[in-house]
Amino acid sequence: MKKLSHLIMGLAVCMPQPVWAEQTPLSLKNVLQRTQANHPSLQLYKEKAAVIEANRLQAGLSPNPELSFSLENAFGTNEAKGVSGVEVTLLISQLFERGDKKQRRIAMQDSKLAQFQTEYQLTQLDVFTDATAQYYRVMRLQNLLTLSQTQQSTVSAALSTIKQRAAAGAVSNADVARMQFEYGTLQLEQQQLESEFTTAKLRLAQFWLGETDFNTVQKLLPRRSNSNGNVKTELSLPNLADLHNAIDMAPEIQLIAQQVLAEQTTMQLASANSIADLTLGTGVRFHNASNSASLLFEAAMPLQLSNPQQGNIKAARAQIDLLSEQQQLIRQSLKQQISQTYNQAQNQQRRLLQLQSQLLPLAKTLISQSLDSYRLGQISVLQLLDAQKERFNTEQTIINTQVALLNSHLLLQRLIGNTSLSALNNAHSLSPLSKETATSSPWSNTL
Repeated sequence: MKKLSHLIMGLAVCMPQPVWAEQTPLSLKNVLQRTQANHPSLQLYKEKAAVIEANRLQAGLSPNPELSFSLENAFGTNEAKGVSGVEVTLLISQLFERGDKKQRRIAMQDSKLAQFQTEYQLTQLDVFTDATAQYYRVMRLQNLLTLSQTQQSTVSAALSTIKQRAAAGAVSNADVARMQFEYGTLQLEQQQLESEFTTAKLRLAQFWLGETDFNTVQKLLPRRSNSNGNVKTELSLPNLADLHNAIDMAPEIQLIAQQVLAEQTTMQLASANSIADLTLGTGVRFHNASNSASLLFEAAMPLQLSNPQQGNIKAARAQIDLLSEQQQLIRQSLKQQISQTYNQAQNQQRRLLQLQSQLLPLAKTLISQSLDSYRLGQISVLQLLDAQKERFNTEQTIINTQVALLNSHLLLQRLIGNTSLSALNNAHSLSPLSKETATSSPWSNTL
């Protein structure tokens, strides 16, 4: 499971080092821990779990015995005047359920319990996916801010060089003004990024209803270098066929499967309820006139002239057929979504590799050569600015592509029901009804 956690946090490579001073940046694991502990949607399930547990307890209760008392021929007239001819009957009876009704009721509540567990995991999965996506947004803005500061430093250094040349009469003051304008534009862009960064952090903190007690988020795993010293991304997607085979792990599929089981137990309970129960009783009868007593036995059973549950049984069967059809449609839809997202992730991987291995080195070479050419008076300040913009636009595109690739991986994992939950160290084991074991995933061997 650690490999899956590394997969989620190992895509954002080649991102600039944050410049904010902070001892402990917020990690994705900490985000998910806070979210699970305080998100309103997850907290409500604890109370719902208590209701289902109580219903299960109720389903396991057996009928209590019934005690009855009757008084006959009392306070009449003539010979039955007063209590001289009274008959007293004391009877205790017990209802005996037939058809395993008690076991069927318990089984139905157990199926509801399992369905509730699946619903909780689905809600948790959606909440964790949204929280992780928001974490990536904060990370993206944080790295764009770092890039913006680096770009300002570069423009500031170029501005100093231009001022020196302008003082020596080598260039006009218009070049100085043009570079100053560029520097001011970058400052305005940074202010906009800082505003968006603050808003993104506030939205992230909403997942645990807390304050933004963090300045930065933790950077993800760095890039790896090959034997030649060149930095490359060591990351691969699972096989598409393995992802398709894992569709049955999808929470929507699992939920419908639980709903089918619940309908089956409902149908079984209805069949059990169609069997008549038996009531047996025994007691004593006392006749005052003859001063005699006798034992009394009683047996009662309703006449089942027709099946009183035939409508409920037919409805449960129809519901099972409907759920089976829905499951097939969802399976086909998930397969298409996985294929589309997988193709998108492959394109993003190829684009990221090209940006990092080809375009970025060329952009760095371009800016270095352009600066030398400008010092020699071979190019204008506008050409120098264009070279600087090409480099930083390439680095910005790399950051955006990395985050887009992260989100594609996250979506693929969400579709098969295996997202950044593992970053919380098997977070599903902390659910209010935790009795589940981890299952294998196509993501296990991707690193």
